[in-house]
Amino acid sequence: MSSEHREYSFTIMALESGIRYPDLESAPDEPLLIEMIGIQPEYFGPLSSKFEVDLEDLQDMLDMDERPRIQIEDKFTMLVLRVPVDLNASPREHSTAPIGIFTNGRDIIIMQHHAIPLRKKRLRHLIRRSTTASELIYNQWEIVIHSFETVLDIIEETIKNTEETIQKELYPSHMDKFFQLSRDAIFVDAALKGNMRVLRRMKRIHRFGRMILDEDRLEDLEVDLQQQIELSKIYRELIENAMEIYDSIVGHNLNTVMKTLTAVSLLVSVPTLVASIYGMNVGLPLEDNPLAFVVVVMISVILTFPFYIYLRARNLI
Repeated sequence: MSSEHREYSFTIMALESGIRYPDLESAPDEPLLIEMIGIQPEYFGPLSSKFEVDLEDLQDMLDMDERPRIQIEDKFTMLVLRVPVDLNASPREHSTAPIGIFTNGRDIIIMQHHAIPLRKKRLRHLIRRSTTASELIYNQWEIVIHSFETVLDIIEETIKNTEETIQKELYPSHMDKFFQLSRDAIFVDAALKGNMRVLRRMKRIHRFGRMILDEDRLEDLEVDLQQQIELSKIYRELIENAMEIYDSIVGHNLNTVMKTLTAVSLLVSVPTLVASIYGMNVGLPLEDNPLAFVVVVMISVILTFPFYIYLRARNLI
């Protein structure tokens, strides 16, 4: 299990009336919504007993790497999707997390590791306004799709900021975050494609447990999800382009630095040569002249200055 900080909540609500109850024992015999944020294994046993959901299937939600799938049993149907985590949160170990939806056709259980990141806060109320299990499933799909829209906006903003930084800095200060973003984009794209496979299977079977699904609603959801997949592909290409630009700029800057250092070393080699000659322990002109040091320095400057002008004219320094 991850050591990340998580929000924990366990909500029991009657679908038709919207009344909340403190525990399962006090909940009436009517359609219920059970929403769990932050997986809490101590509730698995009571949920399995009351709603006849296999305990092992509930325990599958403990795995942060659970893949998107749909599983239809005699007494319940299990839907696993993947949703993004808040990419602005730090530290974090994952880019996406599983969300489980269990229903017997009347009641519905939603289990998720994290609160789903949404910029459109009104979408959070869709779950509370649902009065049937089928309506809740459509609304949950809409929330999942818009959560990807939220993180793709974060990815787009980070790409823009990083591109501007790359153009200004030799070694951009927040490239580590950009490298992490590149990894996030890969997992987000994989989660979107996995969710699409599940949605298309739901369209083919036209059923979710005991419920008959509305094909038009599923078609609308598929269109929205496909748009997010296309956006994800675009942003992945933008990230790859930015990485290539970064590599090119770093290579170019490195070549410029090496060229400048080479030119400076050549420039310094002229007075070094003169000083080396006059530093030899042999007889030399001006060796007895009290102004010999000044003369040697002047010779070094005179010989070096034209070389400096030449290198400057060639933009080598």
